[in-house]
Amino acid sequence: MHALGTVVFVASLGVGFYHLRRYVERDVVFPDRPPRVVLKNRPAWMSDALAIQIIKTVKPAGTHSAFDRQLLQDTAMILRTNPWIKQVKQVRRAYGQRPGDTLEIDCEYRAPIALVHWKDYYWLVDGQAVKLPEQYTAQQLPGIVVGPNRRLNIRVIEGVSHPPVESGQVWPGEDLAAGLDLVKLLYGQVYADEIVKVDVSNFGGRLDPKEAQITLVTRYDTQIRWGRPINARDFFVEVSTPQKLAYLRDVWTQFHRVDGGMPWIDIRFDRIIYPADAPRTASAGGTR
Repeated sequence: MHALGTVVFVASLGVGFYHLRRYVERDVVFPDRPPRVVLKNRPAWMSDALAIQIIKTVKPAGTHSAFDRQLLQDTAMILRTNPWIKQVKQVRRAYGQRPGDTLEIDCEYRAPIALVHWKDYYWLVDGQAVKLPEQYTAQQLPGIVVGPNRRLNIRVIEGVSHPPVESGQVWPGEDLAAGLDLVKLLYGQVYADEIVKVDVSNFGGRLDPKEAQITLVTRYDTQIRWGRPINARDFFVEVSTPQKLAYLRDVWTQFHRVDGGMPWIDIRFDRIIYPADAPRTASAGGTR
């Protein structure tokens, strides 16, 4: 009786294991639809359109086993070739409504901080001058640079000397690097919100050694003659970068415009210089 009971028990375990294995293989391991893709830690600046675009590039075409490690490796490899992806941290299968029905992606993304003008287009770049895939025309530019609330979204860098590279590669040029340094420096400064462009066309004095190497352009199409790059070592030629920022803040505070309501101002030297024919209301705090 004991032997018969043992045989029946083992047989029951075998039948149960067989049906459990069939269930797992049929309903769990191989779901009836491809897993949905989720971007974990999606940055606030990323638009819905860009998120959908990234998801489409890695969305599996068919069903895959929940234990399919190759799917994870292939997804990570695709992500590493995407110019928007700086680093792939993790790709894993997650439990949504069923085991493995979600493909969760955790990446570090390249945040666009400026638009670089070259010929007919304006290209997005990140803080390390890596060129991103998105480009815009001059007609599209106003709606990209300034948002519906009239607040600045992104600045333009004009006058670079090197043509654009392939997306995902570093756009070369010391002039572009200097422009990006200024874009980073001005970011978040309330008094600089009216500055929409950084013009580096005279970088290194290549057009005129007597003029400012870098010029800031406002939304009023006026100029602020900034001067040398912020990392220039011959700082004794012009006032320091903190002093230039203080000039901008003082002009904005006094005149409620960063250009002081002038066609141009020069902040390179020991006092602010205004054009000789400027209105008298703008003369305080500088020379005529």
